[in-house]
Amino acid sequence: MYENEEKKLNDFKDRLQQIPLPLEAADGAIIQGLERAKREKMQKRVTRKRTLWSLAAVALLVLTLAATIRVSPAFANAVASIPGMEKFVELIQNDKGLNAVFENDYYQPIGESQTVGSATLTIDGVILDESGMNIFYTIQSAVEMEDIVIDTPVLENQQEIPLGGISYNHPVTQEDSPKIYTDILGFNFQEPMKFDSLDFILDLKVTVDGEDFDFSMPFTVPENVEPSVTYDMHQEVEVEGQKFSVEEVTVHPLRVGIKISFDPNNTKKILQFEDMRLEDENGEVWGSILNGLSATGDIDEGEMIFYLQSNYFEAPDELYLRINKMQAVDIEDSYFLVDTDKNLLLHSPKDGRLELIQSSRTGFEMTLKIDSEDGFPYGLDRKISDTNGEPMVMQYSGLSSPQEGVQSISIGFEGNGYANPVRVDLFAYPNYINGDVKIELKK
Repeated sequence: MYENEEKKLNDFKDRLQQIPLPLEAADGAIIQGLERAKREKMQKRVTRKRTLWSLAAVALLVLTLAATIRVSPAFANAVASIPGMEKFVELIQNDKGLNAVFENDYYQPIGESQTVGSATLTIDGVILDESGMNIFYTIQSAVEMEDIVIDTPVLENQQEIPLGGISYNHPVTQEDSPKIYTDILGFNFQEPMKFDSLDFILDLKVTVDGEDFDFSMPFTVPENVEPSVTYDMHQEVEVEGQKFSVEEVTVHPLRVGIKISFDPNNTKKILQFEDMRLEDENGEVWGSILNGLSATGDIDEGEMIFYLQSNYFEAPDELYLRINKMQAVDIEDSYFLVDTDKNLLLHSPKDGRLELIQSSRTGFEMTLKIDSEDGFPYGLDRKISDTNGEPMVMQYSGLSSPQEGVQSISIGFEGNGYANPVRVDLFAYPNYINGDVKIELKK
């Protein structure tokens, strides 16, 4: 199933070799990064669920290779000019907003390291704006690493940081460098932040092959954030009888936030906007975040912020918010119930796509019937609680690649003390409504 993707990567490699870069060695390094990305992304990904919305971001990574690879000469030159940046190419190459960050010199190199025992943490650089901070980091071990677990990272400043979510990838070491692991920590702020002090501390607990390493790394960001651009919208939209309002659109260098409120009288719950995008007068598109946080907020409270790739460094004459396809289910179908003691699926969407395979006090396995050969690239679980409404502690959530029209789902949680049945509120589900929303953004 990866022949087309491999062809795209090879075609891209051929094009990249023809681009004149400042450093001849950078050409091979970038290509090496792309080849490693191809190998890693063919592996089945299962991730620990650390925040409410991180699973969708990780699930989307499974299908990242299906995206069109677009790397401009300006981006290639920008990456080549930053030592060590080739390690991160595969994590940013499909995000036009992040490409523009590097093209416009908004990425800030840090280069600070801390060694604990046999492991060294290096903060290679950061991207900081009012919406959050992306930290590009490397972990290097004195010995080869087989298993890495990243515990919930903490970002500190003299000001309180109201976090809306954290995103990062399931650790996979480099096949050609098994002593090195690289990734991007994405801290999303719950509200716009501008810091008086640019001195931060990153607290990061890493478990390597069963051994814990606790890092507490101080670092300073050289320059403060560029101001964001906010469009006040307050545009009500109706699609197949379901109403929602686009309240505002905020454009940051890292991402674009679309704040949407939902009509409480809707008969369906809108779960995901599958093709929400920004589009200029020439048809240039900035789509969904492929590697990072996709949304924040609580849909039960009637308001969400959805994130798109950023057009911050562009200046289109016209800019539109476009929405066509949405995941939506009837209100009564927006959750499922599992009695883990009796191994019974007591309630689920009426279309019968979900089937319980087995369950225990610490989790269950299910299957999801799908119509697309490409699979359904979303985790289903948004919130898990027991029959008394008490939140349950998630330990893992995984989604397999499709096999003959079926995907396997694994969900694990702490098994002590909860009362059956377990309720899982849906984060996503393959049921759709369609419209043609086009709203112009005007300052």
